[in-house]
Amino acid sequence: MQRNRGLIHGIGLAGLVAAGGVAHAAVVSADVGLNPTFEQTGPTTLMATGGFFSGRAFVSSSSDYTGGTLSYGGPGSPQTLGFSPTDVGWEYGSPQDSSFSDLQALYPTGPYTFNLTGGTDGPTSVSITYDGDAYSNTPELTAASFDALQSLNAADSIAVDFNAMAPSPNATDTFVFFSVFDSSGATVTSGSFLPSDTTSAFIGANTLMPGQTYTFEVLFSDRISGFDDVAGVPTTQFYDTRTDASFTTAGAVPEPSTWAMLLMGFLGIGVAVRGRAAAVARRAA
Repeated sequence: MQRNRGLIHGIGLAGLVAAGGVAHAAVVSADVGLNPTFEQTGPTTLMATGGFFSGRAFVSSSSDYTGGTLSYGGPGSPQTLGFSPTDVGWEYGSPQDSSFSDLQALYPTGPYTFNLTGGTDGPTSVSITYDGDAYSNTPELTAASFDALQSLNAADSIAVDFNAMAPSPNATDTFVFFSVFDSSGATVTSGSFLPSDTTSAFIGANTLMPGQTYTFEVLFSDRISGFDDVAGVPTTQFYDTRTDASFTTAGAVPEPSTWAMLLMGFLGIGVAVRGRAAAVARRAA
């Protein structure tokens, strides 16, 4: 059960500029990533669910360019880029593919070039040579934590434990992410850019609602930082290996009619108590 993510985690502009130097005036940074996905279907059971590709060219503002394409050595090249106001970038994200090997054939190693046109700064090209060999191991919750999440009391806190990340020796940066999403895909709680030796995350008491279904995601992110000297733009290759699964908290949220009945019951008890008190007072008088 994989949510439609489309895009991968970004990294801060300050870190990119510090690593690579002063970026192009309009293109701030660019990244590409081919990312395998898994579902944890039981305490000790993982199922490969394929993966997705993502490529992004972040810009200074929406007026810098009016469009663009991403060219590479795969059969679908070039892909048309769409503008994301949230990321302030021109992006392409592949659909979730059920076979990671098929995905690797569609998006092979080699150069990926963003060609941005129009606007106040077009045309501009930024290239990343995708190496394809910086994956870590697959994240997985411990059996105890997986079982504890099932029917978790939402009023309780919990420390969620998972296996240790084994970063790729080819990666220049490595991070761990842990997130919980509600049924609409909105983030409920998240631990981002955690050190690669992190093996647990914390969900606070009353963070979740009773009787609701959620999805957890553990992500091991290996990255290779680079720089396009011609364009003057810092670049990143992403190798995000992620595992998710669903769980449902214990208890049920009362329906509005149930709340109304409970309220009427409380009012009835209050009236009866006041009536008895008045009768006792009259007898005492």
